[in-house]
Amino acid sequence: MVKPDTPNAKIIGVDQYPPLLDEAASAEFLTQLSLRDTSKRANSALETKRAQISMAVRGYIEAMEKAFHAKDIKATIAQAHEIRGLAANAGLEAVGRIADGLYKYLDSMLRLEAPIDAAVISLHINAIARASSTASEAKAHGERVAEELSALVAHKLQQINQLKTKPA
Repeated sequence: MVKPDTPNAKIIGVDQYPPLLDEAASAEFLTQLSLRDTSKRANSALETKRAQISMAVRGYIEAMEKAFHAKDIKATIAQAHEIRGLAANAGLEAVGRIADGLYKYLDSMLRLEAPIDAAVISLHINAIARASSTASEAKAHGERVAEELSALVAHKLQQINQLKTKPA
């Protein structure tokens, strides 16, 4: 059986895509986006859904905890990915930053095929859970916790890189 000719996949430049809006429509769209009223309406819509988004984030946190206890790293990283993307919309910025650090750690370790330190994951998950349950504490300490965990991840990755570059 002869396969029909299929085009080869290729990467095309951004300037080669057809525009979604013409120049006048683009200008009008940007004007509308920049209006204070548009921003107010968007924030108001987000505010009405904030409690629902917050509950969804807490659901992802529970799923992440369960995945970690089941030693399912792929599910743990998937939940961290969801949390990091959604947390800020729920007003849980520190939770998102910490989840981002966990995601980057797990992603790097998986790509490097390096051993994953369960204590690093546990620290992140505990910090995420705590920051999601106590908003005042998260506001006061969340950024500092995220920075410290980020430094821990950077240190762990540096150790892995040093091991990989040492001659055998």
